Amino acid sequence: MRCPGGPRGPERIRPGLERIRAAFERTGHPERAFRTVHIAGTNGKGSTACFTDAILRRMLAEPVGLYTSPHLLSPEERIRVGGEKIPPEELFRYGARASALSRNVAATAGEPLSYFEEMTWIACCWFRRRGIPLAVMETGLGGRWDATNLCIPEVSVITNVGKDHAEWLGTSLARIASEKAGILRENTPAILGKLAPAARNIVLAVAREKGCRVWEIDRDLRWEEPPGGDMTVHLPGISLPRMRIRMHGEFQRHNALLACAASWVVAASRNIAGTGFARAAREALAEALWPGRYTPLPGRGNAGAWVDGAHNPAAARVLARELAKRRSSGNAEKIVALWSMLVDKDIAGFLRAVAPVVDGVVAYPMGGERAAPLPVLSSALAKAGIAWREAKNFPDGWEIARRWAGKNGMTIVCGSLMAAADAYRFRGGKVA
Repeated sequence: MRCPGGPRGPERIRPGLERIRAAFERTGHPERAFRTVHIAGTNGKGSTACFTDAILRRMLAEPVGLYTSPHLLSPEERIRVGGEKIPPEELFRYGARASALSRNVAATAGEPLSYFEEMTWIACCWFRRRGIPLAVMETGLGGRWDATNLCIPEVSVITNVGKDHAEWLGTSLARIASEKAGILRENTPAILGKLAPAARNIVLAVAREKGCRVWEIDRDLRWEEPPGGDMTVHLPGISLPRMRIRMHGEFQRHNALLACAASWVVAASRNIAGTGFARAAREALAEALWPGRYTPLPGRGNAGAWVDGAHNPAAARVLARELAKRRSSGNAEKIVALWSMLVDKDIAGFLRAVAPVVDGVVAYPMGGERAAPLPVLSSALAKAGIAWREAKNFPDGWEIARRWAGKNGMTIVCGSLMAAADAYRFRGGKVA
């Protein structure tokens, strides 16, 4: 199988559930052995999943599963139980079974399993083997046709809806929202982040049709954080004061609020007292870390270097707001981006979002067939009117960007989670 030792870049997307459904049917339906907190959205899925997993692990007596994508440094990161990654030897063993199963599915369904479908099958089998009752599962793309959508949710979460993967999900927010609303199930609670009106109308219509109880940010859920103080989270039936979040950025407050709401639904279904839930949430938010999402790069010699996997215009706008705050607070004399993107992303839209807040950009080509070539990146920078320099690879770009930013400046690695992975790998291989 490709996942234990093969290429880690993205592969061609193949919509449809017939292949993964066939794989589950042939192996005794491992996806039915547990329930899920199912998380979809354009951005913020991974961080929300991380927060939710951290809360549930502290709140529940049984082990909790976590399935996310993509990975930064190794595919084992995608599948966890009790916070521990699946052992490499187990991933390899299940990977061999997945490859054989994929060939079997291809003989009847016409196509083999995709990489994501194989990983989803492995995750479900691993969770079944470990006997977990609940897993936090992040969609890979959209929702309606996502392989994770054959699992059975206890609560569904949609973090936000923005324009990404237009070739598969559509170019309008309403169309994309319809795809993401495909994760909603009959009479299953739904948690919604801040959605634009066009998206919100679609999602709420689907929720009404399916009889979902809905909690929304700014209507049922909110947080407040006075300057210099800890955050207070307000949920239906409970408020959580003195919440301190380890992760940086205002957007992580949004993700933490969604995670608290989803976990509170789980707590209520198990008759867990508010005190136990509050303790679990407070400890979890103070300790949870999701690398590559506006995080400082750890290690000696990395002071002033940050990493953010923003890869579309919506995420770039969020990143730009955080960079503007950092500049206005006097924490960075100069901000230089070390940047690369996939060729099928909205490169021009990304640059429009960050142009007002960076002093310059160093472009370098990532590895992989979907990576944008350096001439494409440079041409986009020239059109955006941003001061820029070229680098032949990440190490070369690191030296250029660090010199350009200066001793009191900030280097932000961004444009793709693959760029984030390049940063962690080059600067020591540690994510925390």
